[in-house]
Amino acid sequence: MTKYPNTYRAPPLWRRPAIQGLLMQAALVLGLVGATWFFVSNATVNLSKSSLSMGFGFLSENASFEMGENMTGFVAGDTFLDALYAGIANTFAVSILSIVAATVLGILIGIMRLSSNPVARLLSASYVEVTRNIPLILQMLFWYVIITRSFPLPRQAFQPVEGLFLSNRGINFPTLQLDRLHSWIVAGLTTMLAIVLVLRRPARTWKSEQLSGLLRGPKLALGLLVTILVLIATTATLNVPRIAGFNFSGGASVTPEFTAVFFGLTVYTAAFIAENVRSGILGVPLGQREAASALGLRSGPIMWLIILPQALRVVIPPLASQYLNVVKNSSLAVAIGYPDIIRVATIIISETGKAIEVIAMIMAIYLSFSLIISYLMNVYNRAILAKGAR
Repeated sequence: MTKYPNTYRAPPLWRRPAIQGLLMQAALVLGLVGATWFFVSNATVNLSKSSLSMGFGFLSENASFEMGENMTGFVAGDTFLDALYAGIANTFAVSILSIVAATVLGILIGIMRLSSNPVARLLSASYVEVTRNIPLILQMLFWYVIITRSFPLPRQAFQPVEGLFLSNRGINFPTLQLDRLHSWIVAGLTTMLAIVLVLRRPARTWKSEQLSGLLRGPKLALGLLVTILVLIATTATLNVPRIAGFNFSGGASVTPEFTAVFFGLTVYTAAFIAENVRSGILGVPLGQREAASALGLRSGPIMWLIILPQALRVVIPPLASQYLNVVKNSSLAVAIGYPDIIRVATIIISETGKAIEVIAMIMAIYLSFSLIISYLMNVYNRAILAKGAR
């Protein structure tokens, strides 16, 4: 007769799964800390041999270079920190505009690929296949050459409409100018309008029916919008560009470098977004389209009101990856001289010799951009999934 022990003998402490997990995590953290200490100490020693030191004090020093196109008004003599702000603003501007334009273009191309029209299918498929298989940097160079070599000089600039000039110096267009007081008033009213639009949906659950009805109703939003438009129309002056010597004076302009980067990022990314949209539409059950057709709906409303909203559940995750790629691919703008954060960083490194510090800052900036975009897209994705689960 087989005898079994009556007492359970626990395994040794070091063999328990929880303890093993903690030990592995501790070993990983210690390894990362050790590797970081090794590289930092070696860099410090090697820099000291060259009479150099590590630190971020150089950010308060004055920069001696001109940046050209920038949104913050940076000029030579400002600090290196101001130069970094200008580079960040340039990268942010071209990335956001390219994301918006690529999304719109990608959705249209993706829908065209499923069109019943054979010409539309052929053109959209050709666009996707050609664009995706040409390196992005070549596409940026292509657009840059088209603008700087094919467009005329400022004195012979194309003028498709009054006040709009197309030349090898870029695109010059009129702008509205407001004095400081009216600018603050317009900014405040615009902020109020944005708050009203954001609070319209949450206001449904508020206890105060009067306040909820005011926010949800169209009168407040339309009143603010009309007030903003009337204020701009009555107080703003139109600043029209004009020829002054060999260039334009007045108005605003978009440089060939910005235009080339914008078109390159937009056209390239839209091809990938189009494939994401096409796969999302194909993921919607065919019965949805057939049921809508049986109710007498046309193909346009079926696509925009029934098919596409359901396809968003499949499209949003890969779409977030494409948005991240736009921000990271904008670093290729350095090849055509656009003053993005990478170009600014290379100039700062050449003037200060602070390569380690500047590269670490650029990595942190791109990481921050990526984390912000990922967070916003995850929030939107959760909202879409929650809406579809109702």
